[in-house]
Amino acid sequence: MKYKKLFLITHFIVGGAVLTLLLSGLRIASQQRDFWLYLDWLLPEGLVHIWHMLAGMFLLVSLPLMLFALYKHRKESAVLKAYNLMGSVLLCLSVITGAAQFIAETTYVTIRFIHYYSAIGLLVFILLHPLRYYLQKPLAHIYHVLVAPFSYVRTYFYLLAIALGSIGLYIFTVSSPTSLEVAFVSDNAFIRIDGNADESVWQDATSISVDTFAGANFYKGTSKVTLKALHNSTETYFFIRWQDPTESLLHLPLVKTEKGWQVKSNGFNRFDETEFYEDKFAVLFSKSCNIAAAATAHLGSKPRYDLPKNVHKKGYHFSNNGVVDLWQWKAVRTNAMYLVDDSFIGEPTKPVIGQARYTAGYQQDSDMGGSYVMNWKWYNENIVTPKRLPKTPFAEPRGYGSWFDYQPFSVKADSFPVGSIINSVLYRSNQLEGGRADVRAHAVYKDGFWNLEVVRKTLANERTDINLSEGVCMWVSAFDHAQIAHTRHIKPLRLHYQL
Repeated sequence: MKYKKLFLITHFIVGGAVLTLLLSGLRIASQQRDFWLYLDWLLPEGLVHIWHMLAGMFLLVSLPLMLFALYKHRKESAVLKAYNLMGSVLLCLSVITGAAQFIAETTYVTIRFIHYYSAIGLLVFILLHPLRYYLQKPLAHIYHVLVAPFSYVRTYFYLLAIALGSIGLYIFTVSSPTSLEVAFVSDNAFIRIDGNADESVWQDATSISVDTFAGANFYKGTSKVTLKALHNSTETYFFIRWQDPTESLLHLPLVKTEKGWQVKSNGFNRFDETEFYEDKFAVLFSKSCNIAAAATAHLGSKPRYDLPKNVHKKGYHFSNNGVVDLWQWKAVRTNAMYLVDDSFIGEPTKPVIGQARYTAGYQQDSDMGGSYVMNWKWYNENIVTPKRLPKTPFAEPRGYGSWFDYQPFSVKADSFPVGSIINSVLYRSNQLEGGRADVRAHAVYKDGFWNLEVVRKTLANERTDINLSEGVCMWVSAFDHAQIAHTRHIKPLRLHYQL
């Protein structure tokens, strides 16, 4: 074999890259396909997206070299050649569709379908591929695949060249995010935060669209998000419009059963509700433009050894490199307040004994009171005791109730018939107070789209916020009546302020 040294080292790299891609890819797939969570013990944890993309770059660079050495210069039987051809086709399909998603940012359902099922085919191919070798002198073949490549001096030259090419391609790809133009408007330009964006300045603003994917309840898991941005001397405005097939305002309602009141839910007991939940939208800002939401998305049930396991096995958000600003608009809990919930992602907090839900680095900004409360004294998936009761039950309590329009719960007052439904969200004031209320916003739902206007001071008010300035990167995620199962996109947008 004329190119034996090249084949041996590229075969070694391709094998390692494919193994890394399959394991990390199945972990990523488990965010949307719960079946793979049964392999939680086997799949990698942590910054899996980054390892997946890096392995993809190594495969993209080394695979053509391996195929060149294999098919041009190697003699094989017809059966073995056909089998290897099948594996090569699966590899090529996986590489092409993966590159289309990461480098070209293509999110077509067909592309993702081919990428997923070519990976499943590769999994079968890899399990069968070495069988004939193991049945014939297994130790010799293991030596040939794992040790022999490093017995040649030229191997290290090939290895260095492939590593430099792969890492360079990765850095080039992640260092060129799409720009969101933030147009300058006069301080005298009046913009009403009402979700309509009908002022002339919005009509003149440049819009860009982001195809987000892998969310629960959306049509094929996707939602197209369109954004515009403006700024004056002190504030930055965003208009965000996204596809959502339903206006979801039924948030964890309480239903009266023969045994008492119960929270109507489907997954809330593991903090992964996907049915009885409000619509939400999240915007994340960071000085870092790394993928995986500025390297804050750590997948797995225990992505760091010193953190408690999460019951849904899908991971935590936390940052190892400074604060990441997070805004969460909530259709029931904050929209009527004309606010988003200003939060942040930082270092993981220390777990507290008896804590209902541990959220690692995801935390809310300072809270000075106001806000909303959940209408139960202590959550239990079977039976809860409401804090307050309305004067009459509702057939479908969409939205929220007022704390002051409800009466304190008592056995005597609880004369509601079985099947009665009441609100779980009660407003105790008309808005949040403190750092959580730094961002004003309001959205309206129309013709299958949410339309959200947002404004915040350009300069940060708290250490848990960041300045909105040139070069800051942002990510967006839509939630369709889902607690954590949001859509996502791989590479960020970068703010470009026009003067």
